Amino acid sequence: MKRSHWTGNIGFILATAGSAVGLGNIWRFPYLVGQNGGGSFLLLYLICALGLGYFLLTAKLAFGRLAATNIVDGFDKTMRQSGKKPNRLWGLCTGGLAVFNGVLVSSVYVVVIGWTLLYVFESARLLFHIRPVALDSDFFTRVTDSFGMQLFWGFLCILITVFVIARGVKGGIERLSRILMPALFLLLLFLLGRILMLPGAFQGMTFFFTPDWGRLGWTEAGFDFKVFADIFLAALGQSVYSLSIGIGVIYIYGSYLSPKTDIIRSAGWIVGLDIFVSLCAGLIVIPAVFAFQAEPASGPTLSFITLPMIFAQMWGGAFWFFLFCVLLFFAALTSLVSIYEPLVSLLIDKTRLTRTAASMTIGLLNTLGTSVILASFTGVMTLPGLKKDLFTLLDALTGMILMPLMALITSLFMGFVISTRLIRSLENRGQPLNHTFKRYIRFTLRFTAPLVMMVLLLTALWTFIND
Repeated sequence: MKRSHWTGNIGFILATAGSAVGLGNIWRFPYLVGQNGGGSFLLLYLICALGLGYFLLTAKLAFGRLAATNIVDGFDKTMRQSGKKPNRLWGLCTGGLAVFNGVLVSSVYVVVIGWTLLYVFESARLLFHIRPVALDSDFFTRVTDSFGMQLFWGFLCILITVFVIARGVKGGIERLSRILMPALFLLLLFLLGRILMLPGAFQGMTFFFTPDWGRLGWTEAGFDFKVFADIFLAALGQSVYSLSIGIGVIYIYGSYLSPKTDIIRSAGWIVGLDIFVSLCAGLIVIPAVFAFQAEPASGPTLSFITLPMIFAQMWGGAFWFFLFCVLLFFAALTSLVSIYEPLVSLLIDKTRLTRTAASMTIGLLNTLGTSVILASFTGVMTLPGLKKDLFTLLDALTGMILMPLMALITSLFMGFVISTRLIRSLENRGQPLNHTFKRYIRFTLRFTAPLVMMVLLLTALWTFIND
């Protein structure tokens, strides 16, 4: 079957930025900033995203373009291109890990994206005075306690995603991204302008941009490495999570690239847009929290409990909260679409299924996985021997362990097995790469990325086992 390609560079950048820009930026990033000292976390996040994330994303796009096939077969193909003897273990283990992680991530992700779609609906009812009661903590508790309600809204999200994926790379993913991503940027700027006009917003901006050196480990008694390590690993984990480096999304989007695409410049745009959305989300949420004297470190419930109460106190708050919910849903949907694509691509390549049938198969698998997770999360089903419900357990497993593990293995493969061929493929129109750039990206793939991913992985494993 002839492989699909992007129609142009803008469509590719928007689609790949859409895969990176998601709940990790708009839901997760602001509460991590609040929990980790504001500007201290922001500084380390920017260092991780620009000093490490950009180069890993660049390499994975180049890896995908070289392979131009599914994530399991891509390892063998690029080893042959590099003059190496293929080893099926790379593809089976690493590709298999990416597929396994993709299935788990999508099943967990659908629960949260279902919340965002429900909140779009309920905030619209609130806006048009159909709903008389504000969306408070009691409402969110009723939602998270209800198996049927969460499955219904999650299934609607799955249906939308299957419809988009079934229409293909050009007619589905790229077209959706060309519509939703500009709309997302406009919504961000519109909300940002309103929030920064609030009395007290400046205090939140100060918190957001000013590093707290104590949180970075510099205390009166000297430098505390553990304090620094905790916040650094949180920032590193967010950069991996936010840029979709730990699953097969960036690879598969790279496999649809034309040989003429300037990956280095495109990767810069993608990382830049990802950081831009994170900054805007932080500047919407944190100043709003400070303006109404709420708690910035309230955690994952910040968007679903704290913010509705904050918007309810604003003039025209129902309208602004509706826009925020739409923004959350747009970001979440583009990410869920990107998580599906590597799985659908693999099914198409390995079976005789059409794209529509493969999309429906993944959607069915996603529905089953989400149903099991929700059954555990709501107490409908209890699994003996587990201290936590499956939602909490798998969210930690995928985000803290499987994503860094995937990033670690692919970094080693790209750095030691195909690095020469991969770096040469980045030369745009035969123009030699800057020597410093080549040395830095090779060193990053071989040493920096594996080392920090190993530390992140071991720390996460220790926390996961002992928590």
